[in-house]
Amino acid sequence: MIRNNVRGFNVFSRMLVMAAVTSLSIALTAGQSLAKYPEKPISMIVAYSPGGGTDTAARVVAKYVQPYLGKRLIIQNKPGAGGQIGFTSLAQAKTDGYRIGFINSPSIVMVKMLRDNVPYEMSDFEPIANIQLDPVVLVVKADSPYKTLADLVEDAKKNPGKINVGGDGPQSNNQLQLIVAEDKLGVDLNFVPYNGSGPAITSLLGGQVDAAVPSATSATTHINNGRLRALGVFSPESYKYLPGVPTIKEATGVDIPSVGAASRGIAAPKGISAEHKAFLTKAFADVMKDKGFVEQADKMGLPLKYMNPAEYSAYLEQAAAEAKKYIHLMK
Repeated sequence: MIRNNVRGFNVFSRMLVMAAVTSLSIALTAGQSLAKYPEKPISMIVAYSPGGGTDTAARVVAKYVQPYLGKRLIIQNKPGAGGQIGFTSLAQAKTDGYRIGFINSPSIVMVKMLRDNVPYEMSDFEPIANIQLDPVVLVVKADSPYKTLADLVEDAKKNPGKINVGGDGPQSNNQLQLIVAEDKLGVDLNFVPYNGSGPAITSLLGGQVDAAVPSATSATTHINNGRLRALGVFSPESYKYLPGVPTIKEATGVDIPSVGAASRGIAAPKGISAEHKAFLTKAFADVMKDKGFVEQADKMGLPLKYMNPAEYSAYLEQAAAEAKKYIHLMK
């Protein structure tokens, strides 16, 4: 009887040991798997063409965040349909932590407000960090007859619908900014959409349009090297990287809301693991404090504005509410 009890105890002990070893093995495997993330480069979707403000900012971020990620961050441009193609691609991406996106607000919410059957919801995205706030600027070629915004407004009132203005689109934050300006100034301009600020500026320099409303980031270099003239910036206060350029209110005397200012930030598809989200959050928070990155952004005229996941989520909701006030002007 005692012998049987001992034998049973030994069997039970062996079972406990085996269970403990199995649990430890699983824990170690999971820990090793997590510790290895990322094991390969991470792709970041940009919903606009190379050369525009979003692409420019994304590439600088990608360069400087690499030491904090431990792997390369590869830019994947997926332009078209005012950002819808890229935003949809991100929403439908795998949630394994190897596909993130550089998203734009208010464009990402405007697409939903203005179109039917858009295959994503804002709940499909997991905000990680806001990187930048970039206002819209109204520019013309350096040799344009429009020396001031007053010149352009005067001509627009004499010739409604005749002045062609290029910008990201269709149905983008840039177009929304222009339409709100038209409404407040009482003018009628003809918006010509492009797949990003880069192509819009190229078209302006080539003489295909009379003016453009790109992001300030994408236009600053062209303005500073004398190829473009800035008539005004859609910002409540002077823009740091374009000294001497008036705000739209200063140029017109009219208070025009800066609804087109683009926030650009990092988001992942909903469903990414909490561990991977935490890793990415720390990496992008760290790069925003990186001296080299901050100096390079300042040199390039990239207006930085960090927001953590909670702050960024709240901002996206606020931006959506602001855009909703004026979205009827685009319908």
